[in-house]
Amino acid sequence: MLIGKTLSNRYELIEIIGQGGMAIVYKAKDKLLNRYVALKVLRQEFTHDEQFIKKFKRESQSAASLSHQNIVSIYDVGVEENIQYIVMELVRGKTLKEYIKENKRIDWKKAINIGIQIASALGHAHKNHIIHRDIKPHNIIITQEGIAKVTDFGIARAITSSTVTQVEDTMGSVHYLSPEQARGGFVNEKSDLYSLGIVMYEMITGEVPFKGETSVAVALQHIQGELTPPKEKNDAIPESLNSIILKLLKKTPDDRYLNTTYLINDLNRVFIEPNSSFVEDYFDDDAPTQINPVIKDDNNNKEKNVKDNKKGKNKKVKLVLSLIGIFIAASLLGALVFYLSSYFGVKEIEVPNVENYHIDEAIKILKDHNLEPEIAERKYNNEVEKDFVISQDPGEGRTIKENQIVKLIVSNGPKQIEMPSLIGKFEIEAINILDNLGFQIGEIKYEFNDDFENSKVYDQSPKEGIEIEEGRKVDLFVSKGKETISTPNIVGKSLEEAKEILNSYGLNIGDIKYEASEAHDKDYVISQEPKAKDQVQKNSEVNIVLSKGKITTKNIEVDLTNYIPNDEEKQSVVITIELLDYQDNTLNKVYEKQHYIEEGLLNIPVKGTGAQFYTVKIDGKKFTDGFISF
Repeated sequence: MLIGKTLSNRYELIEIIGQGGMAIVYKAKDKLLNRYVALKVLRQEFTHDEQFIKKFKRESQSAASLSHQNIVSIYDVGVEENIQYIVMELVRGKTLKEYIKENKRIDWKKAINIGIQIASALGHAHKNHIIHRDIKPHNIIITQEGIAKVTDFGIARAITSSTVTQVEDTMGSVHYLSPEQARGGFVNEKSDLYSLGIVMYEMITGEVPFKGETSVAVALQHIQGELTPPKEKNDAIPESLNSIILKLLKKTPDDRYLNTTYLINDLNRVFIEPNSSFVEDYFDDDAPTQINPVIKDDNNNKEKNVKDNKKGKNKKVKLVLSLIGIFIAASLLGALVFYLSSYFGVKEIEVPNVENYHIDEAIKILKDHNLEPEIAERKYNNEVEKDFVISQDPGEGRTIKENQIVKLIVSNGPKQIEMPSLIGKFEIEAINILDNLGFQIGEIKYEFNDDFENSKVYDQSPKEGIEIEEGRKVDLFVSKGKETISTPNIVGKSLEEAKEILNSYGLNIGDIKYEASEAHDKDYVISQEPKAKDQVQKNSEVNIVLSKGKITTKNIEVDLTNYIPNDEEKQSVVITIELLDYQDNTLNKVYEKQHYIEEGLLNIPVKGTGAQFYTVKIDGKKFTDGFISF
């Protein structure tokens, strides 16, 4: 246990926040930069194992080269007193595994949002020739702001032409293992995509697709087991999302997505076309060319003899064809000479510039130069005004023959698009919609909002239904959820003081209970719930317990002198005393004991607070009652 130890005279280890197969993760204080960090320490049992140390160093070297908003950052790497450690970004949140357990199933829109972020992180790593090889919900942290961060590149390695995983060397959870990893085959970026497919399957169904009593049983299912489509377990998901996950979970890597870019594009399209069949098969242009084998035939010898017999005839045919070809070539050559002599006799003209001219004026200029204008295309353009020339071919200054065609592309002006409604959509979903429609993302403002959950759009500018130009900036207003405040401390305050303090914070008094107290006077707060400094939403209620006052003892007189029981031979009775508390209208039994009738006049001590109504019962029947003030 290293809690309290300071490494490199800089990192003070405070508490354990996580443990894995190779390392223990501590929360630590970086004294130099005055910030908290996560510090991963290699377990002591592995510090003398050269193979494990190499893996641990490889983790730091791989992850330190990555810089992405969805990847946990690596700050420092060190060794001290045989303690190997990595200093990482301290992410406040919970693992995706914990998030799935809490929610059972994740809404498909949220699942896509998380999936896009994980894919974006993997895409960055893959571009840097690093594969993760251990993608699972345990290695993904969801921050308090809803951002997914991939961590633990513990068995990632640089991709080479000989990257092969040995089964006994695999350290990732078998439930998320790709078929090629399970069989010890070649591993590449598509192995990470398969694992991401398992993660997305689990997010929307609440369970992994393959289960078994042993790791080997689960691994075999990855290799040859039949997959139940996620839509059969959760019919609320769109058909397109179902198809994406099935594509990710293809047994053969070449049948999966080429890379994360194609995957992210399809995930974005689900928001716009949830039930369309747009998921396609992609083929890798860089894959090795397949050579079809030559098919042998037993009749080869017969065919050879036939060919030999025809050989003589073919020679005659070729001679005739050669003579015809010579004749045709001579005719074409004569025609070509005639055409060229005519062509080179035509006047040459330098093409004038007509770009950014009105089409009518451009046509006039070209005709004045004895050139033939042709409108080749009309297209929307945000830079060039409607009916003005965007471009020309040939361009200005080129020399061409008189009466030659100059092709023009003419602007239709900026495209007008009706503004869609973004209210109630997640921020990432709204951004994807705007991007697909050709709008730019303007300012995004984050504010607390009681009516919209965290990360959802509650307002937009321009508003829905307004036609605006393509490419224009659209501002979004995104909810930070309901505003939370720190609960004030009202213990020891009077009821009126407590109400005043809570109201000043935008909070209200909730349930009020009463208890006797030796520490607090009557009608003063003994305790509160939520506690002081707890984060609560505005307009929430705070439940309190008020003091009934300090407990005192008084005597209640019970006279048995003239008491005659129903059974005259009876010598003893059971005396019970109950107090009715007017503050909370509760009836409390404060005394019950057997007495002999011959005792006569009794003074029975009872404890209580304030003024209360008492009832004395003998053998369960009312004997006398009255008021008592403590």
